[in-house]
Amino acid sequence: MIHEAHLSCQGFTLTGPNDQEIYDRAVAFGHYERYAETIPTKSLQPYAGLPLGGFKHRMHQMSSAMGRVQLRSYDKRCAEIRKALNYFWDQLEGVPGLVAHRVDESTGSNMAGWYGCHGIYRAKELGGLSVTQFCRAVSAEGALGVGPGCNQALHTHPVFNEADIYHQGKPTRIANSTRDLRQPLGSLPVSERIGHEVYFIPWFKHFRPEVIDEYVAAFRKVAGNAEELRADDPGDPSNLGGWNFFRSVK
Repeated sequence: MIHEAHLSCQGFTLTGPNDQEIYDRAVAFGHYERYAETIPTKSLQPYAGLPLGGFKHRMHQMSSAMGRVQLRSYDKRCAEIRKALNYFWDQLEGVPGLVAHRVDESTGSNMAGWYGCHGIYRAKELGGLSVTQFCRAVSAEGALGVGPGCNQALHTHPVFNEADIYHQGKPTRIANSTRDLRQPLGSLPVSERIGHEVYFIPWFKHFRPEVIDEYVAAFRKVAGNAEELRADDPGDPSNLGGWNFFRSVK
């Protein structure tokens, strides 16, 4: 029996038939991190990871009120994050294979709150040790928030190549164009390989040298034992990375 149900969708409520596909389409249209391969509607599963419509609908009265209060401390908190992460990278200066991803603050720029922080990985300096094996070893030392890769190149995602979002009979990407604008795998080789050359680093929110030093020791130890780690290195998967950009360490 079909009955009416309220389908919540971050900021508004859709009232309609008790139909799982309607709910799944609402989620797929507006979410990305919550929209995973486990969504029941099979036709939507290939497009998981990116929203089909691009709307987040996150803002509501409570979150906006909390956000206004948080903004009062924004600059102060960002300054402490920068102090902590600059300290982290300063201690790793000169370690083979590890390069800081940061700007020169003497130029007048800075890393703000260092959102989605990464490190640059130079596998050749560690004898070809994969970033996957490197991160696995650092994590085994107890370091949290460390993982290989970053967001995969957007031009490879099915949303931009196959999805017919508005039922126009062809992929939305080319539905209103006079030529095929899609970029196949291999068209942007640098972007497609970037996941093999970067890794997530801990997002330190406080300047606590005694804690940061423990992480530094883990990174140094792993880099210093690269030869041993290469013996059972499984290498990187071909599609290293994903569509969930955010990781953190509190």
